[in-house]
Amino acid sequence: MRLFFYLPLSLCLLGCQAKPEHAMPDVSAVHAKLAFTCAYEKDRLPPLNPEAEQLFRYGRWLWRGNIVTPKPAVYADMARYYRIAAAYGHYKANFNLQNLYSQGVIDGDIEEMLDLNDALIKAGIPVGYYLLGHYVEGGVGYDANKELALKYFRKAADLGNKEAQYYVGDILEMKFIGQLAVQSIGSAMKRCAAEQGHGVAAQEVGIDLKSNKHYPEAVKYFEMGARAGDNGSAFWLAGGYKENDPQGMFYLALPLDEERSQRYDTLSTLLLNYEIFNPVLPDLAEIIPPPPAPLPPWDGKFQWLRDFEANVPPPLPTEQRIRELAEAKALDPATGRPDPKRQQAQKAQAAQAKALPLGTTRHTGESCPQSGIWHAQFPPHSISNRQPGYDVQRFFAQGSLLPPLPVHYLRLLGRWLGYPAQVEPVRWILMEYA
Repeated sequence: MRLFFYLPLSLCLLGCQAKPEHAMPDVSAVHAKLAFTCAYEKDRLPPLNPEAEQLFRYGRWLWRGNIVTPKPAVYADMARYYRIAAAYGHYKANFNLQNLYSQGVIDGDIEEMLDLNDALIKAGIPVGYYLLGHYVEGGVGYDANKELALKYFRKAADLGNKEAQYYVGDILEMKFIGQLAVQSIGSAMKRCAAEQGHGVAAQEVGIDLKSNKHYPEAVKYFEMGARAGDNGSAFWLAGGYKENDPQGMFYLALPLDEERSQRYDTLSTLLLNYEIFNPVLPDLAEIIPPPPAPLPPWDGKFQWLRDFEANVPPPLPTEQRIRELAEAKALDPATGRPDPKRQQAQKAQAAQAKALPLGTTRHTGESCPQSGIWHAQFPPHSISNRQPGYDVQRFFAQGSLLPPLPVHYLRLLGRWLGYPAQVEPVRWILMEYA
């Protein structure tokens, strides 16, 4: 799937007004022109919660039906499902939700969007650094800094994000013309992105290889691009199967094959027509196997298109289960937004779960281990034990020093004569949480 990210003017202006404290990982050692080792993002991605995956798929299905004639209510439903899925660590839902914010099609503030991206970075998801690069570059929630943004893009590329690999690779190829060592790093990044399904990167690598007469490898990358849904790659292959002039624009050293050329031409048109829906073509080899294999019968469609036309909604958890999933993460079940009251209650429950058991004891001079009401127990020889009803309970905050207690003499004459109160060490007992 191709990732699109938008930073409309309204969001940029909002970002310029507010500079919240959010994740800015140290990338001082990162340099865009350093040697590059290809890494795949899939190797860093954690397994997905099955119910979160259902919510994500349903939200994405709603998105497909809301592109031609957008409806605000559908965007709100999408956001609800994405929020709940993102709360369970679904990085794709997180990305799509940030994308909805960036387009300005759902209600919310920049703080929630940046919180979402902080969660990606904290979880080690490479796309989080890619998005951070866009935010820093555009001054969205941060001071605009193109040099720092490029470091975040490079960090994402090194971690395996294909969008960042293409983005940085294109900069290194196009802005350092004549510096072959730097341009070769950019080319390596684009190849890595292509291998991960970045269609445009695959097409550009194929064009470069064709220009240098590396025809078999060029064909391989054009096929990669077509599988990823890039109509331009399919168009090059359509031309390659009907060009036998080595000086011709589309020459790829392929055998002349009118039927293969026509099939690629049809696929190129279909991919272009459905481009906004992110089509993919993993079944390319079933439609057009490499020569000399014979071509099988074909109905003019591919599996993604059949599924798209069928428009079968993916399974979704019951409404009751969705509410349970939301409440378990302290979210408002109706919107998926964080619910301050539920969050506070969860924090209190968590704190109590971690609290020391009632009846815990500490002695004078020790640090209080738990905020609460503590009862003083005097030693057996204390004069306080001869004073009926003498009882001391006090609140102590965690970390404070537990004190001794003054005990006055029982007889009034002793007090009248000025005998000083006796300060005694005590045993403190935790009675209540506070």
